[in-house]
Amino acid sequence: MRDFINWNILQRIENSPKEFIAQRNVALLNAFLYGYEFFFLQLENEEQLKATYDTVPSLDEYARNKYFADNIGTRNYKSIISFTCEDERDFFSKYLGFLKEYEQKYPVQETVAYTLKEKPLVLKEWLTGMRKRYPMYFDNYDISCLRAFLDGYFLCKKEYAIPFTTFDAKVREFTESITCKALNLTGEFITWDRLYRYDRDWSAWGEMDETTAKKILEEFWIDLEKFTGETMN
Repeated sequence: MRDFINWNILQRIENSPKEFIAQRNVALLNAFLYGYEFFFLQLENEEQLKATYDTVPSLDEYARNKYFADNIGTRNYKSIISFTCEDERDFFSKYLGFLKEYEQKYPVQETVAYTLKEKPLVLKEWLTGMRKRYPMYFDNYDISCLRAFLDGYFLCKKEYAIPFTTFDAKVREFTESITCKALNLTGEFITWDRLYRYDRDWSAWGEMDETTAKKILEEFWIDLEKFTGETMN
């Protein structure tokens, strides 16, 4: 069945990646969109759209057919695209290009619009789940994905005038209070996750071993619990 893409927010991110996700990175893009869309938004006339385009291949099916990738098991279409890329920035560019190609191949005649869900999801419950099974949500243990997710979540609330809960406000206040003891620097790419990581890893971004990444995340959850007074386990 066809996948529907929210080009309103995606186009804005493509035009100014640093404004929304700080760097050109597909994992951060998807984490941001997860926070922005999944919690609050749903397609208008969703059932009708799904019925109309039921025979159109999904993004995953299209990629497998396009690249003759029948033997990749449960890996998703993003892994196929990344296989052909030089680095993360190249992957980011080719990923967006692939989405545009899909849209041109299978155009939608109707206007694709989004509306608010009647029962939005609860942030605290999902953060508790993320703490237990982080890779299930983001495919890795990188704390930057959590930052991108929260940025998407808070932006959607702002743009759709959704009131912050007390817990929302505490989480936002906590991330904004994070500083780096080792360096006192500011800049357009210096996000709270980089400040938090640098004091513990001596590296602001990029790959790190899984043990270190998990340790940093667990310290973050403990600090967040202390700040908010809420238990997440």
